[in-house]
Amino acid sequence: MKKILMALMILALLVGCSKQEVATSGEQIEAKEEAFNPDEVEEIIVSDDKEEEKPQEEVDLENKVKSPLTGLYIDKENLNDRPIAVMLDNQYKARPQAGLSEADVVYEVAAESNITRYIAIIYANKPEIIGPVRSSRPYFLDKALEYDPIYVHFGGSEQAKKDIKSLKMANISGITAWKNTFWRVKHKKMPHNAYTSYNAIMKEANGRKYNKNGSFETLQFNDKDTEIEGTEHKEIQFPYRGKSYTSGFKYNNEDGLYYRYVNNKPHLDEISKIHLTAKNILVQYSSQKVIDSVGRLELGLVGAGKGMYLTNGKAMDVTWKKPSRRALTRFYDSDGNEIRLNPGITWYQIIPDNLKAVLK
Repeated sequence: MKKILMALMILALLVGCSKQEVATSGEQIEAKEEAFNPDEVEEIIVSDDKEEEKPQEEVDLENKVKSPLTGLYIDKENLNDRPIAVMLDNQYKARPQAGLSEADVVYEVAAESNITRYIAIIYANKPEIIGPVRSSRPYFLDKALEYDPIYVHFGGSEQAKKDIKSLKMANISGITAWKNTFWRVKHKKMPHNAYTSYNAIMKEANGRKYNKNGSFETLQFNDKDTEIEGTEHKEIQFPYRGKSYTSGFKYNNEDGLYYRYVNNKPHLDEISKIHLTAKNILVQYSSQKVIDSVGRLELGLVGAGKGMYLTNGKAMDVTWKKPSRRALTRFYDSDGNEIRLNPGITWYQIIPDNLKAVLK
């Protein structure tokens, strides 16, 4: 009997130890699970489920399309049918401008007395306020034509108006389409205060029965951010009017973007207050001469010339070619290969041959 009681006591002791070990082991497992990184757990679950495994890139790009003007993926419903090209005033009384932060491509080009204007190419956004809108010149058309856009301006030189008509451009002018398309703001003075919106432009365009779709070519983009073979420069300036007006960009290593400055002050969008940035900067040198007593200019934007390409804090020399007014301006490296841009917004700086950009 004593032997049986002793055996039962030993058995109970062993069972108790087993329960304690199980409990201890369970507590350790629970502790380990609490220490797990949820992201790591998610990765384990996805990688173990072979039948339903789907590449992350494919998931992210579902219902998206690559914009031909930026190389960036956007929601399909956000891509407009046809670009609009808007002439924006840059006289000091017109600053700051509205809508530039929503443009896919921007050109800065000189007008009379080297006071520049912007051509904002808008394709993936629908800005509620755009302006101040200003007049056209023939050489502005040479750039706008590359996008087969709805061309928005407020009048223009006599030659520009003739060219718009002969080239059969889908244009909307504040002179002939004022009602319901343009308005004037009170905080700026004429002629620097005419504004519009994307919806107003498209309503007018539809009323005129302009084609809803544009037909155009674009420069090619890398599939991902790519370094170029160039020299390192963190800043570039364009002294269009010397000390009285200089625009430029400063490179930010953290996000890989160039931040724009006007007279060494941040260039902000009037409405969004966003500091304007670019991923790519293309500098295009061209011939430039004064052609009348008013100071109107003639720029050689059809033909060939020199320039620079800047991205990721580096600059490289390029050449450009444009065989006709409607043709796309293409850029080539020193080996004669057409360059590819990095995905993102591109700013074009058109400057005369005798005015050199300043790299720092």
